[in-house]
Amino acid sequence: MEKQLTWLGHNCWQIRLGNSTLVVDPFLPESAPVRFDQVEADYLLVSHGHADHCAQAVDIARRTGATIVAMAEPAGWFNQKKISRTEPMNIGGTITLKIDSGEAGLCEVYVTMTPALHSSTMPDGSSGGNSCGFLVSIPKAPWKRGAIVPFSQRAADSCNLYFACDTGWFSEMEYIGSLCLELAVLPIGDRYTFGPEMSLDAIRALRPKRVIPTHYGTWAPIAQDPQLWAEAVKKYTQAEPVILRPGEPFSW
Repeated sequence: MEKQLTWLGHNCWQIRLGNSTLVVDPFLPESAPVRFDQVEADYLLVSHGHADHCAQAVDIARRTGATIVAMAEPAGWFNQKKISRTEPMNIGGTITLKIDSGEAGLCEVYVTMTPALHSSTMPDGSSGGNSCGFLVSIPKAPWKRGAIVPFSQRAADSCNLYFACDTGWFSEMEYIGSLCLELAVLPIGDRYTFGPEMSLDAIRALRPKRVIPTHYGTWAPIAQDPQLWAEAVKKYTQAEPVILRPGEPFSW
């Protein structure tokens, strides 16, 4: 199954898995390579209620019929906006998504909601519940029904992508790092999330094979130099830094 990741700007990411598309945090800044009314999606993964992470979720979901995956409170808020296709979750939970892999037909991909240290309110000021991140697990073989095994064992048999979304440092990153991360997408903007320096500590805890920066450069308060960050990643961690331009696809 083809697997491709594209940065659409700020913290908006498009994940193509075969013929299916997942979009993380649907907010496209003016510098985005596409307009929000051009974005295709089967699933929208919303990490929290701030407008710079979900401002276009309603419009995209209405146009495409995409299912919104979110914390219970934001999912309820989207229901009030006449979006009926939602998957409400909470931290620690895992759901199964049906993905069109192409030649092999439908397959299962698993989304686990991870902690994040960050505030959350919806665009109209109502409760956004807790902020979260996402672990997207693409299994080598479907997880067996009825068999209870350690989650880390299931993760070891999967290709795992971790999206930290908006967060500061938290100690559970050590556990997430035990889940054999193929790729981690981490904020480096500072001020509203951790910055380049603390991201290095996060990378050492997470131990991903590759790491990609996000949530930087959209506005002056979160401007950063990704090349300097990449040099520090090489010096202080074992991860391979990957810097993408908005619209540039990355396959793994």
